[in-house]
Amino acid sequence: MLWFVLSFIGAIADAGYYLSVKKFLQTIDPFILATGSFFFAGIFLFIISLFQGFPTIGHDFLGAIFISSFLGILAVLLSYSALQSTDISLSVPMISFTPFFLIVTAIILLHEIPSLMGVVGIVTIVIGSYMLNLPSAHKSLIEPFRSVFTNRGVLLMLVVAFLYAVSVNFDKIIMLNSDATFGSSIVYLIMGTVFACILSLKRFWKKKSLKSSNSLFEFKQKDRTDVTKKVLQNIWQCILIAVFLSLAAVSINIAYNMQIVPYVIAIKRTSIIIIVLYGGYIFRECELMRRFIGAVFMVVGAVLIVLFN
Repeated sequence: MLWFVLSFIGAIADAGYYLSVKKFLQTIDPFILATGSFFFAGIFLFIISLFQGFPTIGHDFLGAIFISSFLGILAVLLSYSALQSTDISLSVPMISFTPFFLIVTAIILLHEIPSLMGVVGIVTIVIGSYMLNLPSAHKSLIEPFRSVFTNRGVLLMLVVAFLYAVSVNFDKIIMLNSDATFGSSIVYLIMGTVFACILSLKRFWKKKSLKSSNSLFEFKQKDRTDVTKKVLQNIWQCILIAVFLSLAAVSINIAYNMQIVPYVIAIKRTSIIIIVLYGGYIFRECELMRRFIGAVFMVVGAVLIVLFN
């Protein structure tokens, strides 16, 4: 049962991560937030690993690090693009299907096969998660699916769900070839560095768009001051998100060592319940009956996984 407790701790941290990102993105540039959050998370985990001693590195470590980092960066970029071009009420429900895709990807990549009742539990959690994610504006449960064929953003978010279903398998491979902190610290540091490079490239092209040398000089002076100020202003927001990322990574990585990936991630997806309860309490959101039913589905699915794993 310890794996379940750790997975649920990961779910709580995951909920904190998404709620914080949702709030801070209202005032902070996405790439500044991503750069600071992942970089600080990498530093935190690296320091922990330094104090407890670096692990012995397995032969599959470097390959898994590269694939996990690449897929993580790609998933974040695609999700940003989807959220910028598409109604969030259409795109977000698609991410609920990560545990469903994991049933297949975990068999192929890790040879982890859930039991029949485990599959039923995972599918039940996916159904409940989907119902919780679906906003009140939609009268039909299949409306987001129809949009897959007509809306680029919805399709991108479905791709993101699949990318996560692939990357978490490599996260487990990283953990098995290092430990619960060191591998994740390297992945986060790589992601933070890449997002910083993307942010620098955006600034570079913005400078190139200015024509006169005087305006370019003035822009450089003002821009340098603004960026420094933004970093100082947003450092605590980034650190808070980094704490959630670090806690989720450590708890989920330890759970990976005790249970198969589809079960761990399915329990982690119960973070949706926390997010919805928070939204209903703080923002007085409607559709409580549908969301209550969705939460019940997720709880039932979790119970099936625990009882019949």
